[in-house]
Parts: sequence; C-alpha cells; structure tokens
Amino acid sequence: RCVQETGINAEYMGNNFYKGFWRQMTNYIAEVLDKIKQQTEDIPDGEVEELVLDATHFGQITPELKKALEKYENLYSLSLNDCALANLENFPNLPNIVRLELFDNKLNSKALNAITFLNDLQSLSLGGNNLNTFEDLEPLKSFSKLFQLDLYNCEVSKHENYRQKLFEMFPTLGILDNLDKDGQEVDYDDEDDEEGEDDEDFAEDDDDNEEDEYNEDEDDEEEEKPPAKKTKKN
Repeated sequence: RCVQETGINAEYMGNNFYKGFWRQMTNYIAEVLDKIKQQTEDIPDGEVEELVLDATHFGQITPELKKALEKYENLYSLSLNDCALANLENFPNLPNIVRLELFDNKLNSKALNAITFLNDLQSLSLGGNNLNTFEDLEPLKSFSKLFQLDLYNCEVSKHENYRQKLFEMFPTLGILDNLDKDGQEVDYDDEDDEEGEDDEDFAEDDDDNEEDEYNEDEDDEEEEKPPAKKTKKN
C-alpha cells in the first residue's frame, strides 16, 4: 500500500535492493582479498601457513575467494571468525588444514558437511554458531584426528552431561571449550613457554654435543701426530 501511495515501482525497488546487496558483497570480497594480499606479500605461495580473515562480513565463500585460497596448498591454519557465514559451500580444497576457526558465524549442522574432507583437522572452533543438539555435531565424526573443539555459546553446550557426552562422541578429543578432560583450563602461553624452553635445552644439548665432538676430534688429531724426534745429544 505504501508503495502504491508513493508511486514507487515495487520491481524497481527490488532490483535496487539486489544491486545494493551485490555491490556490498563485492566490496566485502575485495576487502578479504586485500587482507590475503597483505598477509602473503613477499611470501611464496607454498610457504604461506596461516591466514586470519576475521570480521570481514563477506557472508559466503565465492568461487573467486575459493580460487584465491587454494593457491596456498600448505596452509595449516585458517581463521574465519565473525564473517557472517551461513554456509560453507565452496570451501577451498586445503587438505593440510590442521586448525580452523569459525567463531560467531551462522552455521548449522548442514553447513558442516561441506568441510568433512579435512582429514588432518585437529583443532576446530565453532563457538557462537547455530548448533543446538548432539545430533548437529554428527558431521564432526569425520575428523578422526580432532583433538581440540570449541562450542562456547552454542545451545548444545547448555545440555546436561554435555562434556561427558562430547568426550564419548569423539574419542580423540583432549580439549573442549579450553578445558581438558579433567576440567582444567589449558594455558597455551605456558605451553608455548615450555616449548621454547625445550627448544633452548635442545639447542644447548646440540652445542654441548658439538663441543664434545670438537674435543674428540682434537684428541684424535693429537694421537695421529707422529711422535716428536728425540734431539741427539753431542
């Protein structure tokens, strides 16, 4: 009625709406492609290991974006948090992905079927998505190496015996919502520090071994030297 009273043609309004929508989508895709360029500049495609494309509300993975991401065949970590994703159609074929972050999107169980080919996936973050029941998580059983799962702020996390059920559903799971099987919070900074200390210890051991080898070589050289000639006394 309002349209008729103002004399605005409904078809014209509809066309303008879709034009505006696709214009906005084009801008979002251009923004995410620019993010990729910034993070991969001066790095050979085969050496790019991680991409963070958070808070770029492109809404869906277009064929153009899929093609752009598939250049990085050794990518092991991809972050698509808060990207307004309602599905994962056209998800890039990145078989080496180990960590995938999809916080705060609009994904449901059906959407997860599009990524079940990620055979090496170990860490998956799905907090803040439309996952309401344990049945909604069935597609995740395809991930035989899944060790870390985050479902914080999903309705399913409010169910009784939620943690017990999840650890039963996924035998390889070690961390759920940042807590280990015993309910202890996982401090990743400490783990990184420990890894750093281990690396330092390893480096020190290597130095010690090299020094020992050097000393052994010196001893060998001394042993191999011919005995000094005795000075003849007159």
